[in-house]
Amino acid sequence: MTNALSTRLDFLWAGLLKHGQTGGIVPSQRFLIAKMIAPVPESYRGQIIELGAGTGALTLQLAARCPGARILACEINSILVRGIKRRLTTAGYHGRVEVVSGSAELLLSEIGQRGMAKPDFVISGIPLGNLGREKVGRLLDAIQKTLGEGGMYIQFQHSLLDQKNIRARFQHTRTVPAFLNFPPAVVYYAQR
Repeated sequence: MTNALSTRLDFLWAGLLKHGQTGGIVPSQRFLIAKMIAPVPESYRGQIIELGAGTGALTLQLAARCPGARILACEINSILVRGIKRRLTTAGYHGRVEVVSGSAELLLSEIGQRGMAKPDFVISGIPLGNLGREKVGRLLDAIQKTLGEGGMYIQFQHSLLDQKNIRARFQHTRTVPAFLNFPPAVVYYAQR
């Protein structure tokens, strides 16, 4: 089985079993991924946190784009975590990309406890629309507290329903459409 087919089947299976976690049954395409990682300079050498890593498509592109960066990818779905680790090892990125299996809220609360520097970028594919209002609020608060001063939170969604929640925590927010993605999406660039 080809790697691309294996990736899609992993995501389809995870999406069917736990749709609330994945938010879809089709992984994000290259058009959306390009918009998500565009603000991160290729020469960036700091810490990047990725929440809701899914199949690792964005993780792999980010690792290729920013060879000096340290990437900590978080995914709650264990089926997808196994696939991400396998793809990272195959691509030769396993040593500088750490994959954590668990909730984003827990990871964000542990960042300070791990002695890690505050990241300049938090990139999220978590389906906010599938979470309750309180959970979205707690997650956005944790992201805002975790980011370094002047850091950027990048989030994609398939609707504008959480725009107000994001803007309430990040004054400097802009949205960019990703019409070529299936389904179409919007990317939030929110600066701390």
